[in-house]
Amino acid sequence: MNNRLLVNSKNTSLLHELVTSLKQCKSFYFSVAFINFSGLQLLLDPLKEAASRGVEGRIITSTYLNFTEVKALEKIKNFDHIDLKVFSEVEEKGFHTKVYIFEYENDYKVIIGSANITQSALKSNIEWNVEVVSKGESPFVQDVLKEYEYLWEISDDATSEFLTEYEKFLGTLKEASYKPQQVFERSNYIVPNKMQQRAMENLRRLRSFGETKALVIAATGTGKTYMSAFDVQKVKPKRLLFIVHREEILKKAKETFEILFVNESMTFGLLTGNSKDKEADYIFATIQTLTKYYSEFDRDQFDYIIYDEAHHATSPSYQRIMEYFTPVFMLGMTATPERSDSMNVFDLFDNNVGIEVRLHEALED
Repeated sequence: MNNRLLVNSKNTSLLHELVTSLKQCKSFYFSVAFINFSGLQLLLDPLKEAASRGVEGRIITSTYLNFTEVKALEKIKNFDHIDLKVFSEVEEKGFHTKVYIFEYENDYKVIIGSANITQSALKSNIEWNVEVVSKGESPFVQDVLKEYEYLWEISDDATSEFLTEYEKFLGTLKEASYKPQQVFERSNYIVPNKMQQRAMENLRRLRSFGETKALVIAATGTGKTYMSAFDVQKVKPKRLLFIVHREEILKKAKETFEILFVNESMTFGLLTGNSKDKEADYIFATIQTLTKYYSEFDRDQFDYIIYDEAHHATSPSYQRIMEYFTPVFMLGMTATPERSDSMNVFDLFDNNVGIEVRLHEALED
């Protein structure tokens, strides 16, 4: 096993080592946290030359910190001999790898260090990268290849749909008046927490018994909106109506559903003072606007209706809506079901409590 340190200096650079390796290898495997077009440009000619020799390669990159450029990914996809995958960043698991693997007739060259594919990282930055040349059967090479295969399996294919989705997300960040610390997430990486799992199972059980109404009682911050979206994913209603009493809550609820249903064909719309998206599959409405327009919908128009802050549901405006619509299933959500007047929120949902998580229990979780 031969090892050496690679740094960018007056005499050499990581770029020089990558170019030389691409000219001699029979296949290659890269995994880097991000790829900029400036860095990829430096490797385009060596990649074309490798392609002319029939050399095949795999590249994994990520949406880490939203640094990877769509233009770079699209350029890589133009190479028939390169398979490309992207690891979608999630909050609890970042993607920081920087590894370049080259396979030769009798051995492997593995370069692991600090350099991503950017112009400065490949040519001028202070980067430390260790190059190891070893036989394919060595434990080190086997461990590297095994780990690479694992990363390959958990990453997403860089399909046209994926790139469009990622590009749209980056566009929203550029248009924002401020720069929020957001990461590009895909719905398959968002999973229910403990409360949400229990609530969904109980709702499923209630429906299996023929119940058509349920109330979820959970402290603020436990994720009631996400829970409802997860349940809707399971039920798959054709039309959904989500009702709240404040527009700012409504927009956040709509965003939550759009995140989870990102790869599905549902349309989402608002029914508020300023928006009248009545034809959308999933409509998010304020009670104030809905009371003016509810009669324009058929009574059985919606398969699933959600009443957020359901302790308001005893008021006359909510009662008109409840008496009019006949959904397949009706869900109420609240942190405070008890009222000081004589009205009973529990009765409105047939006394079916899907889950009850009070503040002390939420804090323990």
